[in-house]
Amino acid sequence: MFSHEPDDAPAGIPLQAHVEELLRRCETVARLQGGSTHYLEEIALFRRYALEKALMLSSPPPESGCPPSDEGNEHQVWFRPETATFLKITWPDFFGLKVLYQPDEEERASPIGYLERWHLHNGLFGDSVKFLGVFEENRKLRLVIQQPAIEGQPATLEQIDGFFTNNGWRRFSVNDDVAYFDPERQVVVSDTHRGNLILMDDGLLAPIDLRVQSVTGALLDYVAGACGC
Repeated sequence: MFSHEPDDAPAGIPLQAHVEELLRRCETVARLQGGSTHYLEEIALFRRYALEKALMLSSPPPESGCPPSDEGNEHQVWFRPETATFLKITWPDFFGLKVLYQPDEEERASPIGYLERWHLHNGLFGDSVKFLGVFEENRKLRLVIQQPAIEGQPATLEQIDGFFTNNGWRRFSVNDDVAYFDPERQVVVSDTHRGNLILMDDGLLAPIDLRVQSVTGALLDYVAGACGC
């Protein structure tokens, strides 16, 4: 399924392994500082890791020289018909937004948070997103992932709400947006609009591009209170 990759794409390293090692390095820095890593520190940590693990692509994927199939707030997207997958490339130095954040924290996700999001997405929703590498454009980082294509149509808002609440998620509101909390796994998701959940022919829903975030500490207390847990 993932045969059409850049020739120098990192092979044999699953997304989970990248995320676990990057989070371990963040935890080490946080312990030394007596706090938590901040946005710019995580970008520096990620850049060093990418160089160390040869994740820096020598050139962008060839698709990036062609008009994209679609564009969103976080990615440019190209459809690969021969493998029925989508190639997604983040905008330069932008890796999406967090679901929740402290008042003194950066709203934007770091590259580490971005990869953790897709690792969680794979585990929660049975997706098979793969990290292909990173390249620089005008000294700005762009991350490359590949995701299986899903056939179907956008789900209705009622179907989306039922998908989450019928499976134990608690609905709450954050920044005037609908979000959901899984108390058991202590995970929150947002950006649950119709374009991000596909109703397949078998009647099941497939999330394709949600914001996903683990929550601990004060953020966990906040969302638990907001959901009445």
